Amino acid sequence: MSMQNEMVSSKSLPKVLSAIADAKSWLIFQSIAPGFVESDVLLEKTNLSRKQYYSRISAIIDAGLVTRKNKKYCLTSLGKIVYGLQITTQNALNNYWKLRAIDSFDDVSEREQEQAIENLIDDENLRELLAKKCYDISTSNVVEGSSCIHQQAEERTHGNIMMVEDEPDVLFAFKTILISEGYNVDTFADSFEALKHFVKLNRPYYDLVILDIRMSGMNGIQLYQKLKRIDDHVRVTFVSALDAAEELISILPDLNPSHIIRKPIAARDFINVIKKAVPYVPMKVTNDSG
Repeated sequence: MSMQNEMVSSKSLPKVLSAIADAKSWLIFQSIAPGFVESDVLLEKTNLSRKQYYSRISAIIDAGLVTRKNKKYCLTSLGKIVYGLQITTQNALNNYWKLRAIDSFDDVSEREQEQAIENLIDDENLRELLAKKCYDISTSNVVEGSSCIHQQAEERTHGNIMMVEDEPDVLFAFKTILISEGYNVDTFADSFEALKHFVKLNRPYYDLVILDIRMSGMNGIQLYQKLKRIDDHVRVTFVSALDAAEELISILPDLNPSHIIRKPIAARDFINVIKKAVPYVPMKVTNDSG
């Protein structure tokens, strides 16, 4: 058995996972990772009460992930392994999002596909492979594609969606998936620009507004409140990298818990949430024959 496996097996896996299961515990663990950190810094960063904080840090220490030296916290050898595995998993999920977005390109030009691949994928060999895949698909399916475009269009829904997210890669991935499902999507990386745009529209225009919670300038909750003052009937879904459902419901009691999306999320699960939030309206097809 390797030294790493011995260290992992020396502690109960459920205990390790439980210690960093909630968002605040993970934030504490993540904040300690760069080096030695004092309790006051962690308290300020997590915005927890002392009782809540010490309960979490005690569980993390008890799980063998963190130790205390000279009144400062640092990761143990096991903690470094667990942190490294988590970051590796997160990177894999981010790459999944990008690849899933690229894989959903059906109705965009070859040049747009190439541009998206260039923007999203850093590895040169992977870029070339994906570009070749897109080219092969587009050339082999010309006749097939043209014959089924009309059928696909009839099956698609009408839905206007506005999405506000300050991470360009995430915004692009969500937009691509939504467009591939037949939604009309307007995206904004800036909350203030989104608000200016929303004010100018004849309402109701959007069937759904998707807001990231944590954004610089004006966060998602603040933007939500301003949008509601303009149009009280606007439907809103939130996305967040943290488990913020309980906190959001306490601030916005009228919010439907099922309309809070935790990132990262599989494309299929994301679309399922959107379909529940947006009423289905089939595309109208006129019959020229009367």
